[in-house]
Amino acid sequence: MTHYAAYQDESLLRPVRRPARRRTSATAWFLRAILTSFLLAGGVMLLNLLIGLSASFDSPDGRSTDPAPVALFIGQQRLMIPANMFRFPDQRNVGPHDRIDLAVHFPEMAGYTRAFRKDFLDLGADAPIVYLTIRTRDTPTDSVGRLINVYQHFFEQGTIPAPDGLVGHRMSEESGLSGEEVFFEAGSTNPFTTHCTAPDNSEYPASCITEVHAGNDLSVQIRFRKGLLADWAGIRSGVRVLLLSFGVTA
Repeated sequence: MTHYAAYQDESLLRPVRRPARRRTSATAWFLRAILTSFLLAGGVMLLNLLIGLSASFDSPDGRSTDPAPVALFIGQQRLMIPANMFRFPDQRNVGPHDRIDLAVHFPEMAGYTRAFRKDFLDLGADAPIVYLTIRTRDTPTDSVGRLINVYQHFFEQGTIPAPDGLVGHRMSEESGLSGEEVFFEAGSTNPFTTHCTAPDNSEYPASCITEVHAGNDLSVQIRFRKGLLADWAGIRSGVRVLLLSFGVTA
């Protein structure tokens, strides 16, 4: 009987040589460690930035919830104002400004927060928001001066209903403010004075405006819904305290 030897590939019996591994140099390890550290640090910074943006900007118009003060100048006056009081993002930066526009919650006189979000969006006649415009003074008189020099000469006959402590008058057609109303503090040598817009056919509620001088060369316009007029004393004192906190005497 003929026997056939089983065919075997001798190459399969030879030991397999593995390619030699290149040893990583100490310099390469060092560079790799540095790169990894930078990537981790960058990731942490990006995460913190996203968290900060989420926490600070949750209003459609860019209002911030951050109460940290922003240092700025209007004219020669330096002010420190919480970031969450600014109405417009482009004013919320360090440096000189011609004017700034603020909105605060009354009676707390506090800036925008998530808890007050509904009130800041309220378009009602008694929404508890006080608006302030601070700018370099460009007129010699404030609302008290206008009461003495202008308003009182154009009052219609008789008074109109007014909150406690105030006297109210409607302006005549000759004044150019026909239908608007002026209210001032009775019996004061420096009376709180405000004029309120006339009712119209728009859905926007009537508002009241008063202007005071502050610091050496600033003018502060204060605006609020007419539904808050009964709180005039609280608004006046609240604004004074607020201006002092900004570094301005009122």
